[in-house]
Amino acid sequence: MSDQCLKNKDLRGKFFDTLGNGHYDTAPMSRPGDPLLDAERLATAGTVIEREFRIADFARLADRLARPEGTATARFALSRIEGVAVGELSVRANAELTCQRCLAPVRRVLESESRLALVASDEVPVPADHEAVTCDPQRLDLAALVEDELLLALPLIARHADGEACALADTAAAEVKSDEPATMRRPFAGLKELLKN
Repeated sequence: MSDQCLKNKDLRGKFFDTLGNGHYDTAPMSRPGDPLLDAERLATAGTVIEREFRIADFARLADRLARPEGTATARFALSRIEGVAVGELSVRANAELTCQRCLAPVRRVLESESRLALVASDEVPVPADHEAVTCDPQRLDLAALVEDELLLALPLIARHADGEACALADTAAAEVKSDEPATMRRPFAGLKELLKN
């Protein structure tokens, strides 16, 4: 065994990608994910968790934003009702979406409040006014829950509100005011004369 170790010491220059004692030429490892929670134990203790998440770390949400920047805050108050681990989850984030009228960025606050029952299967009875989340309650991924809530809080159609400056609305209004007589079309203007014949 020791002879094999001694033989391998001269292989560094032939089989490794850097010479000397430097690091390998590889990409750095990704950040470790958010630790999984034991919701069963935390619910028994009546724990309240407050966390902040980077929006850029939410892959599904980032695809729907103009720029995945900023943070999302979450408050998760765990307890037990009828023997089931439940939690009240509140999430909030400032998101930059794309206006579907003018394709310019538009800022919106995404907010959600949910009452969740953390159950291992669909057969477990859920307390009233709670939404069932099927998961392993002893290995709960809070980051995934927060991302789900933010996705549900997205507007169906992102657009500037009436009081906000929308590039398309401003351009269309300016064109109507300046060229109204010249661009007005009357497709049925000659219909009366055609019907007389």
